[in-house]
Parts: sequence; C-alpha cells; structure tokens
Amino acid sequence: MRSSLSRNAQDLLVFFLLLAIGVAGRWGQPAWCFTPTAAVAIFAGWYFARLAVAALVPLAVLAISDLLLPAYDSIPVLLATYGIMIVPVLLGRWQRQPQAKVSAALRWSLFSLVPATLFYIVTNFAVWASYSTYEKSLVGLMQCYWAAIPFFRTMLAGDVFYLGLLLVCAMIAGQPVLQRQNAELVA
Repeated sequence: MRSSLSRNAQDLLVFFLLLAIGVAGRWGQPAWCFTPTAAVAIFAGWYFARLAVAALVPLAVLAISDLLLPAYDSIPVLLATYGIMIVPVLLGRWQRQPQAKVSAALRWSLFSLVPATLFYIVTNFAVWASYSTYEKSLVGLMQCYWAAIPFFRTMLAGDVFYLGLLLVCAMIAGQPVLQRQNAELVA
C-alpha cells in the first residue's frame, strides 16, 4: 500500500498534467473546438477521489486558457460554457462504479460523445438567447444550431481523440480503466 504522501504527490502530478494538457490543447487547437477540455474533465471525474478536485480541473483549464483566447460575447454564454463543462466530470464519476469490462468500454465510448452534444445544445441556445443576431424565433434558433454544426463535429472529434489518448496513457501507466478502481481511487 502506498503512503498517503506518495498518493498526494501522484494526485498533484495528475492534476497539473491534466491542467497542462487542457490549457495547451485549447491554446494550440488545430481547428476551433478540437480540444481536450471535455476529455480531461471526464478523466478527472474518474481519477480523483474528491469531486471538488475533479471539477476544478475543467474550470481551471477554461479560466487559464481564456486569458489568451477571444472573450465570450456575453455572460450567459460564459456561464453556459463553464457550467456544461462540469457534466463530463460527473460522467467520469459514473464510470467509477463496478462494472464488467465490456460495460466499461461501452460507457467510455458513450462518454466521449455526450459532452460535445450537450455543449452544442446548451451553448448555442445561450448564444441565440443572449445576444446573437439570430431572430428570436424557432427559425432563428434553428439557424443558430445549423451554423454551429461544423464546431460540433470538430469538438466531437476532439473529445473522442483526447479521451482515447488519455485512456491509453492511463492503461500504460497501469490504471484500471476497464474495471472497478482499487480502494485508493474509490475513496
């Protein structure tokens, strides 16, 4: 059994690695929205024993990377963006439950698709409702969603890619990503 000091050091290292991956990924994204933000949020939810620590990962990624990225056009869009990035953390928490390996693999696959979909729905509604030049009607809302489809596809691809990459790295590091976590990680 590892000492709590080495466990805390490992957790701190994982926290800062996820933060660095998230910030670097947002700053260096090859295409708008192809970022690891949701992937690091899911992974943090799965990895960290305390929910507050896990939730801090995507919030810190957004806050730090937003220092160099274009500003949000309205407070409701900013709040929707930050709020919806907590959902992947909760998905990661759900993955901590005991399950068969096939079920775990299916959940990881599903979880790679959910954040981009929710982000698309919530943030585009916030754009339409808060400030956009889209007409405040069902037609305007549909136009807003239609215009955002390229960003949705790119975010979806980024979520799948980065979550897969994080899981492969975790497996190489000996983390039990396809089975119930050991007592140290479940606490």
